[in-house]
Amino acid sequence: MMGRFFFEIYQFIESKKLLSFGIIFILIFALFFVASNIQFEEDITKLIPKNKKNSNLQKVIKTVNFNDKIIVNISRKPDGSVDELTQYAEQFIDTITKSSASYIKKIQGKINEDDIQNMLEFVYKNLPLFLDEKDYKKIDQLLNINSIDSITLKNYKTLISPSGIIAKNSIRKDPLGLSFMALEKLQQLNFGEAFSLHNGFLMSKDKNHLLLFITPSLESNETAKNKLFVDDLYQTSTYLNKMFKNKVRSECFGSTLIAVANANQIKHDIQLTVGIAITILLIILIYFYKKFLVPLILFLPTFFGGLFAIALLYIIRTKISAISLGVGSVLLGVTLDFSLHILTHIRKNKNVKFLYNELTKPILISSLTTALAFLCLFFLDSEVLQDLGIFAAISVIGASFFALILIPHLYVENDKKSFKKNTIDKISAFPIHKNKWVIITLIILFFTSFFTYNNVVFNTDLEALNYESKYIKDSRLRLDSLTNSTSKSIYLAAFGNTEQDVLNINYNILKKLQHLKDNSEIINFSSVGALIQPEITQKQKIARWKMFWTPEIIENTKYNLIESGKTLGFKPETFNMFYSLLNSDFKPLKSQDYKALEMLSIDDYISNEENFTTITTSVKIFNSNSTKIVEIFKDNPNIIVINRKEMNETLLGNIKNDFKNLIGYSFIVVLLILLMFYRSLSLTLVTVIPICLTWLLTIGSMGAFYVEFNVFSIIIATFIFGLCIDYSIFITNGLLHEYRTGEKKLSVAKTSIFLSAITTILGFGVLIFAKHPALNSISIVSIIGVLSAIIISFTFQPLLFKFFIGSSSTRPNRLRLLLHSFFSFFYFGFGSLLLSVLISTLIKIIPVSKKHKMNWYHKLVLMFMKSVLYTNPFVSKKIINNNEFFKKQGIIIANHTSFLDILAIGMLHPKIIFLVNDWVYNSPVFGKAVQLAGFYPVSGGIEKGLPHLRKKLQQGYTLMTFPEGTRSLNNKTNRFHKGAFYISEKLNLDIIPILIHGNSEVLPKGSFIIRDGSITLKILDRIKPDNFHFGNNYSNKTKNIRSYFIDEFKKFRKELEQNDYFHKLILEDYIYKGDSIYKTVSRDIKTYSKTYKSIIDLIGLKDSIIHLSKDYGQLDYLLSLDSVDRRIAVYFEKTKIRMMVENSFLKKNHSKIICEKTVEDVMKHQANVIIINLNLKKRELLKLIKKDIKLLILLKENLNFVKENTFYSSFEKLFQNTNLVILKRK
Repeated sequence: MMGRFFFEIYQFIESKKLLSFGIIFILIFALFFVASNIQFEEDITKLIPKNKKNSNLQKVIKTVNFNDKIIVNISRKPDGSVDELTQYAEQFIDTITKSSASYIKKIQGKINEDDIQNMLEFVYKNLPLFLDEKDYKKIDQLLNINSIDSITLKNYKTLISPSGIIAKNSIRKDPLGLSFMALEKLQQLNFGEAFSLHNGFLMSKDKNHLLLFITPSLESNETAKNKLFVDDLYQTSTYLNKMFKNKVRSECFGSTLIAVANANQIKHDIQLTVGIAITILLIILIYFYKKFLVPLILFLPTFFGGLFAIALLYIIRTKISAISLGVGSVLLGVTLDFSLHILTHIRKNKNVKFLYNELTKPILISSLTTALAFLCLFFLDSEVLQDLGIFAAISVIGASFFALILIPHLYVENDKKSFKKNTIDKISAFPIHKNKWVIITLIILFFTSFFTYNNVVFNTDLEALNYESKYIKDSRLRLDSLTNSTSKSIYLAAFGNTEQDVLNINYNILKKLQHLKDNSEIINFSSVGALIQPEITQKQKIARWKMFWTPEIIENTKYNLIESGKTLGFKPETFNMFYSLLNSDFKPLKSQDYKALEMLSIDDYISNEENFTTITTSVKIFNSNSTKIVEIFKDNPNIIVINRKEMNETLLGNIKNDFKNLIGYSFIVVLLILLMFYRSLSLTLVTVIPICLTWLLTIGSMGAFYVEFNVFSIIIATFIFGLCIDYSIFITNGLLHEYRTGEKKLSVAKTSIFLSAITTILGFGVLIFAKHPALNSISIVSIIGVLSAIIISFTFQPLLFKFFIGSSSTRPNRLRLLLHSFFSFFYFGFGSLLLSVLISTLIKIIPVSKKHKMNWYHKLVLMFMKSVLYTNPFVSKKIINNNEFFKKQGIIIANHTSFLDILAIGMLHPKIIFLVNDWVYNSPVFGKAVQLAGFYPVSGGIEKGLPHLRKKLQQGYTLMTFPEGTRSLNNKTNRFHKGAFYISEKLNLDIIPILIHGNSEVLPKGSFIIRDGSITLKILDRIKPDNFHFGNNYSNKTKNIRSYFIDEFKKFRKELEQNDYFHKLILEDYIYKGDSIYKTVSRDIKTYSKTYKSIIDLIGLKDSIIHLSKDYGQLDYLLSLDSVDRRIAVYFEKTKIRMMVENSFLKKNHSKIICEKTVEDVMKHQANVIIINLNLKKRELLKLIKKDIKLLILLKENLNFVKENTFYSSFEKLFQNTNLVILKRK
């Protein structure tokens, strides 16, 4: 139906090309206009799954400043001086500031005197805020007269020294040095104890290294703009390194440099690999399709699908994550498949209507299942992945529709041009599924994968996916050794809706960290809490100041300072500013007030955004101590411990878990869609199992080679999942077409899949040559996944199809039948093994007479055989017995069509001895049990076995053999061997004939599937040894008893086989030939069951038949199943039906049906029966009946001819009803 819909669209466009392409052009323009308005978000935090648990974490990460600065490490060589070190730094700052001012927010590491004075002034004016109880104890000690005398003398000496002019104002304002005491608190914001200030620069204590910290204006992910800045940094460093050669050199390190290096390497890798891939791909496509425009035609549906997706996303969301769009480029391989399938089919078959009938359904199923699998990303909490899911789903659906509508118009093959196979066609057509070594290798790989798939780990270390040049790597290592290579940094983030709440939390963090540092549990920390305190704490400190500086203490201090200074020449008013300070009215500060301290970057610690405040504290810890920090702060819901590596592991671990769920969701969706479209569990399993096997082999191979998943390769895995779906669906449909018609269409599907695999491997596989770790990891997973997908779809899927659906040589197998058969055979095998090993051992040691033990044993065997048959409730069992109780010994003979015949006979009586073949007697499973039971191997010779058999007869046992010697394929009774009749004659035994009916349908020869049905045994009257009606010797008896047996079996079949007996078997052959065909045949055989039964009963078992048919072969099958000796030459009105019947299991295995292409050809056959259910003209019919036939059978529409007397004048009416007339020649 969908094929017809798209074909009608095709015809409309063909008939009105100008209008149609005008509409398409307007549509594309409209899509482009809408899509161009969409806004792209580059917020990488959107990748983080957003839920209640981590919503605060996401806010924190978005607002917090992790101090991603560029560190310039300037090192002094042995020949260089400290002055040259600072000179280098000065020149570096000057040069980079002039050339890249717009890229620099600030440079830290150089401290000007003005900044120091500004800080001292700020501290002086807010002195109470920087003092604690320890400080007040110190101050209390300073206030006694002796201490003041000592301090005054020290101040005097400073003032008369050369630096006195500088210190004069400071001493007058703060003679006791309280400001310097307060400044010690600012060490909480220092760069580490390994560094100190020298000449205004931050230097290592050995003065061999000087560090500068550059805060870039742009985010590190803005690599295109930052590239100019980074290039300038390198040029400046190189230039100054040459200027200070062998004295001072510098190197830079930071996230901005790493980001630019990654971007450059990715660009270089992609340019190289994509260039190689596109060149090779163009050569392959042009070579295969022999047209230069093919690559453009291939990519058009993909382009339209992507454009359509972006336009629709604009209407739905207005914004889309740029990351999801970038990752969405992996869809190229999936969407390209649709175009490849259509192009490959057109190349081989130029019939457009046939193209739409064959490809519309699989393309739409493939696109829908892939789209819904991607839409399962919507169940994840990550906005980026949700956007990717929507974009991918719409792109896939859009590309499939555009491919079906456009490509048949754009790619037109010359009708006169004959199809010639090239190398790709030949490789694709190779029946790899028939190569036993490939299958054995794959089975070994599957088995190995069960043990190796657990080796695959998810690498959550994003740093491992960064590309680091040798320069950056060396710079990092030297910087680590300079700072502390045995330590690492973590962050404590306090957050909340108001700044004061967060300051309170942060102040508590400060106190706990100080305690940890005092106990040497952490190395150091940098906290703004020592500087910026909550308002309530500030008020408390101001109150503490006032409490300490009582009027009495102020007066005493003033008096002592004046008295102490008199002897040294200080005037009484010298320290008036200090006295004013002691009486000042201090007020709490806001965080904005601290921004006046330019040398301290407050913004590095405090972030405010949309009523959400974050304050971070950097903590230097020992490598093994991060867990303890987490434990200490875990109970506070407003504190997050951020270990950047562990945070990545946690968040990406969440993504990994979400992806595991996603695979489950996707699998369920794909399963449901395939069930809905195929309406068959077996076809669904044929399509789904290869997907599962591909996953197993992919992950197992990754585990074997220790290939890790990461955040990028796991997204590629979803793409491989889409490819698996596509490959499996098209292989299934190719196999289904071959199964229905016998046409070799699988090779076309395999060719397009092979081309798809080539494009995918070239697109992603060439990235294996990339130096960037992320790109390299993508390539490895892609290569393993695609190769696994194509190998499994080409090898195991045809085998699965043959196993579940069948072929011209095998029947379809339903899952229930498979499971039931497996259980029954397992039960039989296990029970037989138990009888062979355990019971046979117990028999020997049980202290009872052998006669009793053997009686028990045979009863046990009987119960076991009966229980095996009764494990299947869908097979009815019936025994027709006319008073035969096997009291008198004899020899049983029975027809043999199935393995179940042995069990059916075995359940009749416990005391039966079978004459068996060697494979039964020597079987490793039940051989011991058979031998213990006294069964006799016929290969030993009947004459030699007579003494053994006579002994068993004396013990009361009855013998049993199948005179045909082997199983027959149908209900036909084959030639009898003479052995049974020879034994009967020599041992004077009655022959007990038993008819077994139903086993040829329940478990035919060559099958292990036990099908639903019925097994009926009929025990005929004994044939006495002295009954010479069948002959006077065993040779004559063999022939005559076989004839008697055949006649009785024919009567037995007539009793049991009702009108619908073979209907299930016939419908089984049509179940996968198409729903409409199946329903038509099912309705037909049900409606005309009596009619067909009448025909079967009237036609001889060995008659030759000509059949002119407009049906689907159901009557021909019924005739053949009833008697395989009937020869049927049939002409089908429709070629499609003839091809279907020619390729059917029943035709090739249970009949002598010959399908002819024309009426003339079929009439060349000799026949004595003609069946006509085809609309023929009177003249044609008269020509047919001139043949030498004895029966003319008219069905359905042809009954009108019987009304004319002239027509059947040479025939007499043998049978007639509303649907059938059977005429017999007079």
